[in-house]
This record gives sequence, structure tokens and C-alpha cells, in this order.
Amino acid sequence: MIPLKEKVKLTSGQGNWHLFESNHVEGRRINVADGPHGVRVYGKPVDDGDFLSQRHLAPTTLFPSASAMASTWNKSLIEEVGKTIGKECRHHQVDVLLGPGINLKRSPLGGRNFEYYSEDPYLTSEIGKHFVRGVQSEQVGACIKHYGLNEQETMRRFVDVKVDERTMHEMYLYPFYKIIKSENPWMIMSSYNRLNGEYASESSYLLQDVLRKQWGYDGVVVSDWGAIQDKVKSIKYGMNIDMPGPSSFEHEVMEALENGSLSEGELDESLKPVFELHEKVKGIKRLESIDLKSHHNVAKKVAKEAIVLLENDGVLPLKNTQQKVGVIGGFAKAPRINGGGSATVKPFNQEIPYDEFAKTFDSIAYAQGYDENDTSEKLLKDAVKVAKESEVVFYFTGTTESIETEGKDREHMSLPLGHLQVFEAIRKVNENIIVILSNGSALDLRELKTHARAMLESWFLGGAAASALVDIILGHANPSGRLQETFPLKLEHTPHYGTFAPLETVYYQHDLIMNGYRYYDTHDYEVLYPFGYGLSYADIVYKDIHWTTNESSKDAYVTLNLTLENRSDIAAYETVQIYVGSNIEHLIKPLQELKAFEKVHLQANETKAVEITIPLEAFETYDENRKGFVVYNGQYKLNVGRHSRELYDATVVAINNQLDYSPKITLDYPVKYLELYFPAWFEYIEKNYRSLWWHEKEEPIWRVLDRYQRHESISDESMDKLIQQLKEDINV
Repeated sequence: MIPLKEKVKLTSGQGNWHLFESNHVEGRRINVADGPHGVRVYGKPVDDGDFLSQRHLAPTTLFPSASAMASTWNKSLIEEVGKTIGKECRHHQVDVLLGPGINLKRSPLGGRNFEYYSEDPYLTSEIGKHFVRGVQSEQVGACIKHYGLNEQETMRRFVDVKVDERTMHEMYLYPFYKIIKSENPWMIMSSYNRLNGEYASESSYLLQDVLRKQWGYDGVVVSDWGAIQDKVKSIKYGMNIDMPGPSSFEHEVMEALENGSLSEGELDESLKPVFELHEKVKGIKRLESIDLKSHHNVAKKVAKEAIVLLENDGVLPLKNTQQKVGVIGGFAKAPRINGGGSATVKPFNQEIPYDEFAKTFDSIAYAQGYDENDTSEKLLKDAVKVAKESEVVFYFTGTTESIETEGKDREHMSLPLGHLQVFEAIRKVNENIIVILSNGSALDLRELKTHARAMLESWFLGGAAASALVDIILGHANPSGRLQETFPLKLEHTPHYGTFAPLETVYYQHDLIMNGYRYYDTHDYEVLYPFGYGLSYADIVYKDIHWTTNESSKDAYVTLNLTLENRSDIAAYETVQIYVGSNIEHLIKPLQELKAFEKVHLQANETKAVEITIPLEAFETYDENRKGFVVYNGQYKLNVGRHSRELYDATVVAINNQLDYSPKITLDYPVKYLELYFPAWFEYIEKNYRSLWWHEKEEPIWRVLDRYQRHESISDESMDKLIQQLKEDINV
């Protein structure tokens, strides 16, 4: 029997990284650790406020950032990443890994975009699903975060997100829903922000109505660190663990138990998922040994497939390693490997690009170029000298820690001014410049695009930040990364320009067609690089495209068969992307949405048949009336291609055996909505009253009913019953 006071203690952590430690609980405590890009563990206890310092950390594998992982578009590879991190968790007796982050990239300015997969909910859910599957295959729990609608860092602990139900579920909660349904992660972390006025960590809508009742989730809900404002309220509404601990709210909880505003039954209900998690983990044994060298090779595989070739006039792959090579930019010797904050990891093996280049090329010269964001006359002079004396220049640039990191949003999309000044100086003396970018999200690259012969988007490549680059540059590996977010021409073109990251309130209501490629494609706006884009050294041709519909199969409602032909002497990957658009009157939808993809490997000069199935759920929409996803009858257009702006073939599918679309309406809506979507009621009115004139159909429903009641002398009681039945039928 656990004393009441001890139960209260167990609703919180007992330190920064552990929970459920009690003399009244049999078995060891539950250990958690940060780690969307690799597990962060400590070689010795650390003081509060100092736990991100690498000097305290045990070495583990640092994988490329989440934005890089998603740029691989390789589900099985990301599952291998999760499995590898899971092994390292087991070795360090970490029971739950606090990752992955599956919020969406709402603006390129999002300071934590490097830790999130994509602007697209489907791609996010697929990559996140396989990461979680990999982690949990090693008897380690994954914790998906941050639930929900935590897309900005500015005022993240207080900002109030205003959003309608459909946008919330169809966009921002979609990855959480799909991953929970598919993989049942052991834990989910709530976010700091408010949602429609309620803190996410205390929201009965998020934690009870959606998570427990609608989705049937039975795992543990943990707060983001320090997110709880009202612990009593959070316990009542579904929060299981308040982190970190010990909690400063225990007195308030005891007081609530004493005065009856919180019952012991509610407390027990809150602790039930934690007891179940403890039963699951307490018998899991530590993995005695792991092979960090092989784990580093997995990180290298990810790095190679994550790099996106943005520009190439034929200069790459570079075949001549004997020419004079200039390496310019401080990131070549001190690479930007991660985005910082809770993603901080001490890499077991940290590759240095300059060192790898020095081993590769016979003649190499180096200039620092810049110091953090700035440059100087001497640094510029040294850079120009190296550029003049070199046959080809590799220029390393990107965002710095002061520009892009957890805890704050970016102020702009530009590269640091000093970096741009260096580029401008060296491009005047050498036309053969290859740019290597290190950043977590989209950049304004117009200046570089004009003058660079090639550009490689390498994101934050983690521990394998060098050998993968050299493999791509020399053509030992073909670039296969594809953008998981749109690169707009400039910040002013982004859909939330001027409204992103306000101080108190942010409005998401129009994001179904106002986020990422949904916005640019629907409005036919020019972009710098479209969603799904990435160049290749190989010439791969799409042929023999054929679509088949099978109305009896939910899992393969549409099947796409095609042939890929590699007309090159280099092995390559091709990522086949399928987009779906709907044509249903009055239903707001973007022009197209990614709904299936497959990364296919082809040997040199190989021809391969490819089959991709598109399930019925690819056509679904969130229905506010039914509180869930449904498929509406109507016509849907499917496109297949290389990215969202390069599509090769389309088909139209007519769905007739599902549900007819009807919008959520009230009695204030025009009568013509009854005629369109609830014809039985419209016919009832005309049959019992009279045929309505065209202008009467534009009047509110209640006004016509009121006129009908007076004209036919219907009693208030009869009319009330009629209106109640009408409300039930139209889901008011």
C-alpha cells in the first residue's frame, strides 16, 4: 500500500532525468534521456543549469539532425537509426528516449526547425513512425513531442495558438495520431504553449478528449520540462508525470486532496499508465556492449543520403583530386554539427571536413573567412588570396549558433552578413565555387545561386560530417537527398510573413492551404527550390506508368506501376512521390498533398519495375461532425513525379462508396446549404410550407423556419421539437 503523500511524489520526476523512484515501489527507477539525434547521457551527476555542457556527457553516436533524416526520404534507414539509438539507450539503461520531435515547420524562421522533420504532416508521420519503430524494437520507449502545435520558440511557454478543429487534426496533430495508431509510443510529451486559451499540459481537450478517448492512447503523458502551470488541473485532465523533479507543486496537490477538489481516485487514475510503464521496463536488462564504430557507419549512411544537391552545372562530381583546392570558411574546421539545446550530444566520433579534404586532395589551402557571423579586413584578404590561387574553391557557410538554435526563432532567412561578404569577395576572383551549407531550415540563397557552380545542402550532419561530403563530391555516392521543406525566394513570400512568432497569440486557422508547398502550389507562386526537390548525377527516366483502382481494398485502393530506367554509369536512388488533390465543391483543400512515396535504388544502367500502393486513407479528410477522419465521395486527382513541381503523369479516381461531404453548419447558415447537403430537410420545408423563392434560399435557416411557424400557426412546442431534430441531423 503506497501512502498518499508518496503517490503525490510519484506524479513528478525525482530528478532531471528519472522518475518513479520510491522505497514503496519494487524495482528500479525509470530513466529518460534527450535524444532526437542521439542519446544524451552523463558520465557523472551534473548541477541544474549545466546539463547541456559536453564536458559532462558520455560519448554516443551523433546522427544528422531531424531535418537531415527526413531529407533521406528513406523509411527503412530511419528505422535503422532508431534501432541504433535504441541499442545505445539500452547500454546506458535509458528506458525512454525523449524523441522524436514531430511538430511541423510552419515558417523557415522556426528556431527548432532543425529538430523537426518537415513542413508536411504525411512525410513527418512516415519518418517519425519508422524512427519510433526502430527505437522500440530494442525494448526502449520512444516519446513523441511536443503535443501539440508548438511550431515556434518565441514565447513558447506562453503563446496562445488559435486554431479550428479540422486544421488542428488534419495538419498539426496528424503525425501524433498516425504514429500513435501505428506504433503506440510508450510516452508522449506535452508542449509549453496554450491551445485556444488552455495550456497544452492542462488541456482536457488535448489530453482527454483527443488523446485518450478519440485515439485510445494508453501510454504515459509527460510534461515538457517546466511546462506545468497548475499541477492539480493537469492531474485531473490527464497529465501523468510533471518533469523535472522534485516538483514544487506537491503542497498544492496535498491541499487539493484535503479540500476535495482532487480525489485520490483521480490521483490513482493519473498514476496508472506510469505503473504499467514501470512493469514494462523494470525487468529489461542493460545491454552490456555496443559497437560505436558500426553505429558511426549508420550515421554516415544517413549523412550521405541526406545531402541535397541544389545546384550543379556539371562541376560535380569532381574527378581530379590533383588540382589546387581552396577550402574557405570556419565551418570546414569547426563544423556546425547540431542545433544545440536539448539535442546536444557528445559525439563518439566527430569527423572534420578540412581533415577529410586534406586526405583527399593533393594540394589544399585554407582560409577561415569569417569569425562566427562577422568577417574582417584580414580574414577577407586571406580568403581572397586562397581563392585566387586555387583551381576550385569549397566555401563552407550556414547558420551560426547565435542565429539558429532552440529557445529562439530566427530573425531572417539570410546567411550571416560576414559570410555573404566573404562569398562576394571570393567569387570576384574565382568562378569555380562549390558551396557547402550547414543549417537546419530553409535559407535565402539567391546571391549564392547566381554565382556558385554547385551547392550542397548538408544540414547539420552530426558526427559523420566529412566523409559523406567527400563521397558525394567525388561521385563515390550519388546525391539522393530531397528537400523536406520548400525554399522560398525570400522571407516576404512565406505564408506567415509578418505574423509568425507574435508575442501573445498566433492564428493557424487557414493553414490547410497556408503552409509550405500547400501554399506555394495552390497559389502557383514561384519558389527557389520546391518541396521534394533534389538533383542527381544520374539520368533516371519514368516510363510505362499505369494506375489501377481496386474499390474492395482499403490498403491498396489505387496501385501505381511504373518503370524506372537509369541511363547512367552510376548507381543512384530515385524518390518517387505521389500527390493527391480533391475536387469536392465547398471542401477547402490544397491543390495537392503528398500521400505516398518510395525511395528506389537502381544500379548503373539498370531498369526496374516499381509498384506503389495508395491506401484509401490517402483520400481522407478530418470531419468535425464525426470527430475523426473520413473519405468523402468525389473525384480525386493523383500525380506522380520527382517533386511537387515536376510531375509526369496523372489519373483521376472517382470515389462513390464512402460518405457524401456536408459542412458543419448552424441555423444561421443560408437555406441553400440545406438544399445542397441536407436535401431531405429542404424538401420537408417546401412540402409543408411552400416552394421558396431564390432570394429566400439566401436567408438564414432560422428565419425561414420562423416565417413557416407563423404562417402555419405551429405551436412553440412542435416547432422546438422540429428544430431539435433538425439540429441533430445537421450536427449542430
